[in-house]
Amino acid sequence: MQIQNRLFIVSGGASGLGLATVKLLHGQGAYVSILDMNSGAGEEVVKELGGDQRARFFETDVTDTESVAAAVKGSVDFAKDKGVPLGGVLAGAGVGFPGLIISQKNEPLPLSSFDLVVSINLRGTVDLIRQVLPHLAQNEPYGPDGERGVIIMVSSSAAFDGQMGQVAYAASKGAGRNTCAQSV
Repeated sequence: MQIQNRLFIVSGGASGLGLATVKLLHGQGAYVSILDMNSGAGEEVVKELGGDQRARFFETDVTDTESVAAAVKGSVDFAKDKGVPLGGVLAGAGVGFPGLIISQKNEPLPLSSFDLVVSINLRGTVDLIRQVLPHLAQNEPYGPDGERGVIIMVSSSAAFDGQMGQVAYAASKGAGRNTCAQSV
């Protein structure tokens, strides 16, 4: 995988694993598009990286297809403006809220919290990747394996062994892991 002088799109890029990935890629000479809902943190990351020469922030709600589309378009335009190819996408946005199928008070898990976790962790991942792939597919193949770019989906050990209280998180990560292993 070539990192230097390629643009990588990272969702969840203003904190946690996404932020660590942004810093690592940028430190190795990559251009980075930081997608996150936290605009203050995202703008701060761009400043930390030395301004917008090789980093851009796009406020993005991965549960909203139009928001993802705008961020992907902005990222592709950024790459074109800088004269660099798209190198890949890391779908790192994710959340997890504690919840049992049935609580100690004999109340069922609210589906609203389940839906939110699945919408961010699974649907948001698939939506981002499906919108980036047409652009990666247009890249000229390079390297001995004819690579056109990379797709990285973040999972968790919860995909294999969900912990008590991680119903939505384990389901979303298990489905995401299966999508990665079987379908992309």
